[in-house]
Amino acid sequence: MENYYLKTITVPIPEDKLVVIRKGERVEYEIDRIYLPEEQNTRVKRKVIGKVDPVQPGRMFPNEFYFELFPDNEVPEEIREEFLRECEIKRQMRVIRRSPEEIVDGVVRGLSDLRVESEEWRALSRVESEEWRVKMSYTVLRRVFDEIYYAIEEMAGKFPNEKIEPFKVERINEVLEELRGISPDDGIIKYLRLIEEGLTYSDVLLMMKWYKVLPR
Repeated sequence: MENYYLKTITVPIPEDKLVVIRKGERVEYEIDRIYLPEEQNTRVKRKVIGKVDPVQPGRMFPNEFYFELFPDNEVPEEIREEFLRECEIKRQMRVIRRSPEEIVDGVVRGLSDLRVESEEWRALSRVESEEWRVKMSYTVLRRVFDEIYYAIEEMAGKFPNEKIEPFKVERINEVLEELRGISPDDGIIKYLRLIEEGLTYSDVLLMMKWYKVLPR
């Protein structure tokens, strides 16, 4: 996604003749060069790989395509994988822009997956420790939460003042309540609140940001 950048960390702008900086801001990388005989010229194809950091000359905020071109980079693996996952979810959320009601389907699917995997963990209880099961449960809950969070983020951007339907609130709270119950960070639990009916999408997003900062 060219217009979605990793904002928490920067990388060096590649020192390569294939790199072009547009208007001192957009970093593009040449990926193809095609000669057109009928026009007797060459057409160059470039893709955006980052956005120049105005504070640190020579560095940029990378996007998804940067990681495809430069798999060996200085971004920690955990941060990189989380960012690429966000990019994938953002693509999925484009569907929700066309049909807001699909957010409910996404939440329901996530809850269904969670219940299926929970059954599998219970089956393993005889051979695996309680600590391992709790850790895995938390990991899956965070995965489901991420799907919901980015869906709400998209809705808040498009319909910030629209009230979220009670049914959606109920299903989202199922995940939030479970996540709050097994959060590894006791100090933040007092800030983790469930969603109340009558709130707007922007209100819900603000409340969910507290869950977003939970450790992974």
